[in-house]
Amino acid sequence: MALAGDLSEFPLTDIIQLVQLSKQTGGVQIHGLRVGQPVEGWLYFRDGKIIGAASSGMAPLDAVYTFFTLTSGPFMFHEDQRIDAPTITISNEVIIMEGIMRQDAWMRIHEHIPSLNLVPRLVLNPTTGSAEINLEPEEWRILTMVNGKNSIAQIAQRSGLGEFRACEIMAQLLQNGLVEVREPSPGETLAPEFERIAASFLGAGASALLEEAYRLAGVSDPSRATSAEMMTVVDHFERGVTRMLDAPRAHEAAAKLRVRAQELSN
Repeated sequence: MALAGDLSEFPLTDIIQLVQLSKQTGGVQIHGLRVGQPVEGWLYFRDGKIIGAASSGMAPLDAVYTFFTLTSGPFMFHEDQRIDAPTITISNEVIIMEGIMRQDAWMRIHEHIPSLNLVPRLVLNPTTGSAEINLEPEEWRILTMVNGKNSIAQIAQRSGLGEFRACEIMAQLLQNGLVEVREPSPGETLAPEFERIAASFLGAGASALLEEAYRLAGVSDPSRATSAEMMTVVDHFERGVTRMLDAPRAHEAAAKLRVRAQELSN
């Protein structure tokens, strides 16, 4: 089945229903951006029923519901993509209902958190009015991770609560005036992205090559680096990768770093 397009014109609900009606087996590859963060993954079907999903660092159901929050990005159905055993057993109908609810919730969260790259910090003298603020254990967990250095994305990843729940709590803390956010420096935003992309090409060896690239670029603290300095880091990284991989593969890795740097700089 030839099924490809953009989520801005063909939402995920329509994709699921079309695959279900045609009783297709295969996988839908999805690429998109959500609150400044790239989201990539697969949604797997067997005879039209969702049986699995995959996206880096997410459980299968979390990945499905994350795909619902993407408002744009290319997708393509591949008949040759299969998984050995189902990792999702609930019905398409239940998934769609929950997915739509998740869409609405993310719209509300987005009003307070326009980007997961924002860095929250504690408000020293919060003004909460006469109402007493009582925090649940999960809310305390998020609050204790707010140190003025960790981005919202990093807090969500380290919290163990899942991205959606962590962002939901962070939005509430912002509303209550207990935390505020600041824009991160280019280095704060790009350094973890460079680490993630480099690791996808080199695995455990990525950190050593990046450290060498920072040294050659004269960057002692990546979190304080400018956009121009980070681009210089990419140049040194590409030369270092060329010594380990073939030139086309090294160029591909560097190109991804440059593209992500440009995306985050806009």
